[in-house]
Amino acid sequence: MKKLLATGIIYIFLFILLVISVYNIGKQLNEGAVSSDGAVVTTENITSENKLEKEPEQEEVPEVEKDKIEDTIVIKGDISKNITPFSYKTTADQYLLDLCYAGLCETKDRKCISSNISHSYNRKKDITTYHITLDEEWKNASGENITADDVLFNYYIRADVGYTYDGSIANLPVVGLQEYRYGIKNIAAMKKKISKKLKHPDKKTAALIKKNIIRPVLEEEYKWVCSLYGQEMYDYITDKYPRKKDLFVYFFAYGTNYKTKGKNAQKVINDVIKSYGTNYVKLGKVTGENYRKRAENIALYSIQNNKKFKYRVKNISGIKKINSHAVEIAVKGKRKPGFINRLGSLYITSIKSWGNSAMFDGVSKFGFRRSKADGILKKKKIAKDETGNYAIKEIKDGVYTLKKRNY
Repeated sequence: MKKLLATGIIYIFLFILLVISVYNIGKQLNEGAVSSDGAVVTTENITSENKLEKEPEQEEVPEVEKDKIEDTIVIKGDISKNITPFSYKTTADQYLLDLCYAGLCETKDRKCISSNISHSYNRKKDITTYHITLDEEWKNASGENITADDVLFNYYIRADVGYTYDGSIANLPVVGLQEYRYGIKNIAAMKKKISKKLKHPDKKTAALIKKNIIRPVLEEEYKWVCSLYGQEMYDYITDKYPRKKDLFVYFFAYGTNYKTKGKNAQKVINDVIKSYGTNYVKLGKVTGENYRKRAENIALYSIQNNKKFKYRVKNISGIKKINSHAVEIAVKGKRKPGFINRLGSLYITSIKSWGNSAMFDGVSKFGFRRSKADGILKKKKIAKDETGNYAIKEIKDGVYTLKKRNY
């Protein structure tokens, strides 16, 4: 009996030890994993060969780092070398500018600086007027308020006859815009002078046509010719003309018997440019484009820069400053509310940074010398007084780092 009792006690003791062992192994399994030799493997030491099905929790990003990730954006891509809010070419250019510069209207990525826009239609005059109220609290990245003066500057510089950048408003139906551009109310008389000057251009006008139409167009066409090489679909022509300068001559000096032998590419380009002289009509037939309006603008510029010329129209009657934070824009015809998107698509910049505040009175002077808009913008680059949702923090090797603004 004692032997049986002793044996029972031993079994009970072994059972208790077994229970304790199972409990400890289960606890270890919850904390990690058990290897074949009984060693515990924590999740930090798991390799690709013995990885647990449960993925380890990702380490939480510190609060400061989160802010940095959310507030900073890097723009790469095909961004033009000398990009400005007035000069842009690629999709990447416009994406960058949409983030950094505000407009008058709400768009996907662009900050809207107007707090209210309404419109009214005058049936008798057949004129629609848009009333734009600016957000009085909105400032640019330099901390200065954006006012009606900034808005006027941006419209007038883009309406100027000397403005050759992107975003011109010359073709918008703004009341009084054409009279302002031509400088006189009798537009028909001015158009006759323009036609006469284009038929018999003086030296200055001829030089401007060559500089602003003939040369830039043909230089771009040479780049286009170069882009054909390496594209299988153009092998039929590039194989025939393995030298780029010869293919350029084939397209743009066709039938002239011009020889490229012994001449480098730049010499060939210059010779072809010279062969056109001021004949933008001939150039248009070759390229399939119409350069008449560009030529007319050059002739108008030439006329207005004559010392004898006097401006008879001082401002655009359809653009008015109501107060420091309100403007009105009147356009011809009955327009829908959405037409403001065409009127307000331009990027708003600071007159202090991009213009000349000393040359602004809002009546006949608008921050630059009239017909000299290109002159005041030519040496300007993107500043750090952006008006949009982001300010440019750094520009390095063509990569723009932007910092989200705190409103």
